[in-house]
Amino acid sequence: MSALNQRLRSRLKDRLDEASRQEVRGNLRSAKAQHQPWRRRKLMLALLLVPVCLLASISFFELFFRATVSKNFWREAGFCFFLAGCFFWLTLGWLRIRPKVPYVFAHEFTHLLTAKLSGGKIHDWAVGEHGGYVETDKTSAFITLSPYLIPLYTLVVFALYGFTGLFADLHLSHEWHIFSWILSFKWAWVFYLLAGATWCFHLTFTIEILGTEQSDLLHNGEFFSIVVIFLGNLAILGTLFISASPTVGWKDVVQDVWHIISTVWHWIF
Repeated sequence: MSALNQRLRSRLKDRLDEASRQEVRGNLRSAKAQHQPWRRRKLMLALLLVPVCLLASISFFELFFRATVSKNFWREAGFCFFLAGCFFWLTLGWLRIRPKVPYVFAHEFTHLLTAKLSGGKIHDWAVGEHGGYVETDKTSAFITLSPYLIPLYTLVVFALYGFTGLFADLHLSHEWHIFSWILSFKWAWVFYLLAGATWCFHLTFTIEILGTEQSDLLHNGEFFSIVVIFLGNLAILGTLFISASPTVGWKDVVQDVWHIISTVWHWIF
């Protein structure tokens, strides 16, 4: 039975490797066959998005610094446990505990989900330790780049948080008596911790995979893909920050962006 399982795993690995190589070759051919005007339009769009990335980065770090230092955001339970979750995942990475199959599954399943939402048909898909693939009759920038933008497991955590919150008060404080100590506990803290761990999981694997030759990036142009991935992940992080912060809202974001634009405009002109 062990030998049979080993042969099956070997066959699956060979199939995944061959499918991955064919996908890379196919995407390289299609990328080269694309009309140059379309590739130039994507390049121009990416160049136009660079100032947006800079503006969003400055605004995010300014609001985050202001909320953390001036308004004690660092004391909020949401921030503390989210950060603890990030450190937990980074500690696992430092200990060389980095399971790849869950990420490959999330990556390919996000491809599959966005292809289905875009009206595509899924012919086949597979996941393995050495990679995976999705065969579909529809493709777009949204489908190919979605795994780098969408932290699937973090969305699952928030979905469970919202669903559980319908039936229980997750922010209700519970007291646990351990010998002479009294510990206060809220179930919401568990979800904050899981959100931080899963988001950091998504971020670290995304950064790692961007360092390899990916057909998803080649299909849309590497520069365009990286700009969109950066802006998308910053938008998600900013949304998490605004949702957790009691002192920063979308109105503050608009005011801060306008202030930055006005300052740059007067500085130049």
